[in-house]
Amino acid sequence: MRIARGQAPALTLAAGFLWVGTAHAQAWLPDGGTTSFGVSYTDTFDTKHLTPSGFAVDAGHMRFYTYGFAAAYSPTDRIMLSATLPLINSEYHGPDPHPTEVDDSNYHATLTDLRIEAHYQLGLEPLAIAPYIAYVQPTHGYETLGHAAPGRGLRETWLGVAVGKSLDAWIPRTYLQARFTYAVVEHVQGITHDKENIEFEAGYYLTPDLSVQGLMQWQKTLGGLEFQGPPQESDPLFPYHDQLAATGFTNAGMGASWYYSDHSSVSLSYMEGLNGRNGHKLGRSISIGYSYGFFGFRPR
Repeated sequence: MRIARGQAPALTLAAGFLWVGTAHAQAWLPDGGTTSFGVSYTDTFDTKHLTPSGFAVDAGHMRFYTYGFAAAYSPTDRIMLSATLPLINSEYHGPDPHPTEVDDSNYHATLTDLRIEAHYQLGLEPLAIAPYIAYVQPTHGYETLGHAAPGRGLRETWLGVAVGKSLDAWIPRTYLQARFTYAVVEHVQGITHDKENIEFEAGYYLTPDLSVQGLMQWQKTLGGLEFQGPPQESDPLFPYHDQLAATGFTNAGMGASWYYSDHSSVSLSYMEGLNGRNGHKLGRSISIGYSYGFFGFRPR
């Protein structure tokens, strides 16, 4: 089996549009004329906070329900434009709430950050290479302080590249792809805190319509703040510490994508946190999404 352009890893055509909470590798772009729309649901449950040394402490539990909305259009074989927007419903329950409404033990829902991306198919052989640029714009001034804060509310510019390779010549129906992203993040109180992200994916087609994936995510913050103990309200940077935390993490999990018609697909993933620092340790995250595409969505 050879992975053709239009049949390139199912995750790139479906989950890449659906899982809007985070970016995902997109080394193979859809054919020109392709349009797709997606919706997704993610249930994230965190029970630990991570210190600067990576030690996990129980400072309360956080639950995030994310409803994602996405659209993508490829005007040519080499260009893909996409937009994603999440609605997040979050809650904190624990002994140390921040003095904000989002930590009052009730659920609070809000739209967060609109992300617009432009991808370019630089090459397909011997490697699929697709550089991209993205811009993140908060939809409004939502709450950014609190364990259950739905986001950081900051403008970001992402520069990155996705690289993929079919391993069909050595391991039939198998592929690898990865994406590196450098995010230039809006300064807060004059403090820089850009970030680097790497995503890795190994996929295998059980059938032409069903694939499974192993997933890994890594992040490092360049700059930002570290707190050796709980942030104190007397600290002048306390109102900004969630925005400025020097967060790093490594997460791993698995996923599956199923095309049950020429136009529709369903994706499922599960992720857990392996280690990290200065933030929440991902307890577990379960995502399910649906995508519908037309005008060349998946040519046979």
